[in-house]
Amino acid sequence: MVPTPYYVNGPGLVRATQPLITVKDHESYTSDGEVLFTTVSQRRATPFLLLQAWFDETVDSVPEDVAVPTGNREQERRVEQAQMDRSKLTSLEVAFEAIGTPITITGTGAFINTVAEGFPSENVLEPGDVITAVDGVPVSVASDVRPHLETKAVGAHVVLAVRKKGADRSVDVDVELGRSEDDDSHGYLGVELSTADEDVELPFDVELDSGSVIGPSAGLAWTLGVIDRLTPGDLTHGKRVAVTGTIDRDGNVGAIGGIAQKVAGAMDAGATLFLYPSTTKKADVARMKALAGDAIELRAVATVDDALHELDPGGLGAA
Repeated sequence: MVPTPYYVNGPGLVRATQPLITVKDHESYTSDGEVLFTTVSQRRATPFLLLQAWFDETVDSVPEDVAVPTGNREQERRVEQAQMDRSKLTSLEVAFEAIGTPITITGTGAFINTVAEGFPSENVLEPGDVITAVDGVPVSVASDVRPHLETKAVGAHVVLAVRKKGADRSVDVDVELGRSEDDDSHGYLGVELSTADEDVELPFDVELDSGSVIGPSAGLAWTLGVIDRLTPGDLTHGKRVAVTGTIDRDGNVGAIGGIAQKVAGAMDAGATLFLYPSTTKKADVARMKALAGDAIELRAVATVDDALHELDPGGLGAA
């Protein structure tokens, strides 16, 4: 078949997380129910596959420059593998905190992943910079930054010690705080942060086997699967529950792509409940509901706590 400048996205692999989670040197539990992660199958389109996408409501055609933004498929795969690795680490952190098991996180500062347009900080900060102090107070991990900002008004200034990309030492930078569209109670830097050189020390080892699956969208599923393995009782009460959504360090569930394909895969796998991010676009939710009909229950969640409440309203381990 002649290739085209398109890719097609369709329902992909659906797997239960619990059998992929190995707990070492600590008590763990099995359940009758399952937490399933969902995926999207993507492949280069042939004329036949494009025709299929036209008639199959669960399959989408995507231009090559959208499917592979860098133009380098192998580079995209490396990026998505790193996203999966990061997602698994974050899910372990969130799961351990959810069950009240202390963990130790160390780092060398707050790594700037992105800088939002329209904030004063975009003139002085850039992705790859590392914040090592705020107003003279050392910063070791990303979460160290926010408490210093919550007492500052919009328009206030802070002095950041910043280690520029490739530099050995930090330099002081004066930054004006901007306004968030969602919250004007205090000033914001307008940056997305993660912990530089992060090291997480868990009290015991938990391994997550993602196989060939890449990308960040299984974060919530991993989190719930780990919680289920480490707590008595059955988190899903015997149900097959499909899940999608990224997870961040604070337990927030983030939007993902291909949600129509994922709910279709969930139905094919026999799931009776589908948890998805509350930030999913309205058009995607409408499409998902049309596909689901009465075959599967759909519930939007904003945080891991929301997801836990949907699955176990009485609390973890409740009968």
